[in-house]
Amino acid sequence: MGLGFGSFANVCIYRIPRRESIVEPASHCPKCGKQIKWYDNIPLISYAFLGGRCRYCRGRISLQYPLIELLTAFLFLITYYKFQSAPFTLLIFLLLVLCLLIVSAIDLQTYTIPDKLTYLLILLGLFSSPFNSFLGEYSLIVIGSKELSLVLSSFQGLLIGGAILYLIALLGQRMFKREAMGGGDIKLISGVGAFLGVVNVVWVIFLASLLGAATGGLLAIAGKYKRFQPIPFGTYISLGAILVFLFQPGFNRIYLNLLSICR
Repeated sequence: MGLGFGSFANVCIYRIPRRESIVEPASHCPKCGKQIKWYDNIPLISYAFLGGRCRYCRGRISLQYPLIELLTAFLFLITYYKFQSAPFTLLIFLLLVLCLLIVSAIDLQTYTIPDKLTYLLILLGLFSSPFNSFLGEYSLIVIGSKELSLVLSSFQGLLIGGAILYLIALLGQRMFKREAMGGGDIKLISGVGAFLGVVNVVWVIFLASLLGAATGGLLAIAGKYKRFQPIPFGTYISLGAILVFLFQPGFNRIYLNLLSICR
């Protein structure tokens, strides 16, 4: 199933930035325009059988296609093992993984995050919150109604996550006299916060900042980083979000150990 959705993710990654429909026309070669037959569109297998080239024009097919399919399959598999005992939560986080993969690839290629994807994440996070058992584990709000507690926790994660990045963006703009963070990143972290809650969205921001700084540092050392070069921060947010919901108990232990050391 992950391979199939990975193939769909590739369609979205290619078409959404170009403002094309993800439904029609049918899959076609971007070089010669020929429609791709169903037997040439089987995830991984068709790529290997065709030798990574279009059947008609022999143009090279980007390695992105099998890589995205493999990555989606891998993430779907470990998400299944994480949430297999909670079917509704499993469905919620499979959708989250798919959206984050699409966002990551688009941001990496274009340095933009389409609003339709961030708004979709926000709506999915809020409307699925009453069934999100992961959100319930780390909720800071406890009232009479469990479902209402989860909805309020989702709102809390959305607002706090968005507010933190908005403040960072304002601070960066004052310091560098230019836009330091795009609105797409702020909306993306709001959507992630709606799924994960306030405690975990702070971890996501921390990890995204750490990963972004480390990557920027390595590129600077290699001489491949230019001053004020755009950074696909949405990609780091997505990676941080996936790491947090898959390995949250480990982050929680780190937090408790740091807390005990400070005391």
